[in-house]
Amino acid sequence: MVRKKFTPVFEENESTIRDRVLSRVDDSWRKEPGDFVYDTVATVPEEIKQLQVNQDTILKNGHAQYAEEEYLDLLLAEVGLKRNAATTNKRTLSVTADAGVRIEAGHTASAIITDSSTGDPIEYTVDVLTEFATNSTLNVNITALEPGTMANLATGTEITFVPPIAGIRSIVDLGTYEKGTDKETDESAYARYEFKVNNPDTGGNKNDYRTWVLGVAGVGDCRVIPRWNGNNTVKVVIVDAEKKPASPSLVEAVQTYLDPGSTGLGEGKAPCGAQVTVVSATALEVNISANVTYTAGYDPAAVKKAFEAMSAEYITSLAFTDTPLVYNKEGALLISTPGVSNYSDLLINGATADISPAVDQVCVLGTVTI
Repeated sequence: MVRKKFTPVFEENESTIRDRVLSRVDDSWRKEPGDFVYDTVATVPEEIKQLQVNQDTILKNGHAQYAEEEYLDLLLAEVGLKRNAATTNKRTLSVTADAGVRIEAGHTASAIITDSSTGDPIEYTVDVLTEFATNSTLNVNITALEPGTMANLATGTEITFVPPIAGIRSIVDLGTYEKGTDKETDESAYARYEFKVNNPDTGGNKNDYRTWVLGVAGVGDCRVIPRWNGNNTVKVVIVDAEKKPASPSLVEAVQTYLDPGSTGLGEGKAPCGAQVTVVSATALEVNISANVTYTAGYDPAAVKKAFEAMSAEYITSLAFTDTPLVYNKEGALLISTPGVSNYSDLLINGATADISPAVDQVCVLGTVTI
């Protein structure tokens, strides 16, 4: 969501402050630049302006709609909320090694890709001790040293152990099984704050479930379905921070938080008697094809990439909104893509109609053929 922009209340220009101070000096004194009075007064406005800036900062951070960083965290705490912290990437390596090789828990695994902010290789640590009783291939789970999305590398990334371990023949990255997420943004945290304030706790209505679920790190959105399997049953459908189907570990984390084991015994956040079932949304793949006339001088591959980015952003924005994916909207995105001068035969999943996902589905971009 787009938050309101704070308009300074107290801050003034230094010249305005200086002129006002000089106006308070009796006119019997010379007050031109270079005069004693003027030069004495000239040092004051800068300090006064800084005090005014500080006043505006205090005023801004005293209201949740404008507050930032740690000041917003304090206001979140006042209504029982907490900013979601960054989480770490978890992935699996397929390691082939000789009999007798030991990979100790905590051993460092380093990717060839570097962190864009530090220039250092992205590093992971081994989760548990892995021992090779025979010449064999075993899976080794590793966790990123630093939280955030930077470690969400593509499957197949070259990763090595540091220092090297004698007897290891090959290491194949099988990819992520739990994505890392960045620290929750001010915009996202305030959206939850606003929802909580406008929908105060009532002991377990739909809005309460939404507030609880969105407070779990890694959850991007949710849908609450009451009485889905009879009285006293609640289904919660979730997506991850990228508005895509959630991982099994994220589903389990939310399930444990709300109703461990789906027993309805009130051992989690959900009230006694409410048997909660948490599931991931299922993906409804959106495949797009069209014949495109390119503008001279544009690279077709670059045009396709730009359209895919715009289409993916649009599709992601529809998650759990009850808004259909509009066929004509995709056409508008395509014709507005730089390098596209015209198009024909646009098809979405082989048809020319809008797409309405089911209550437990989210659209995800599939193949794009233009």
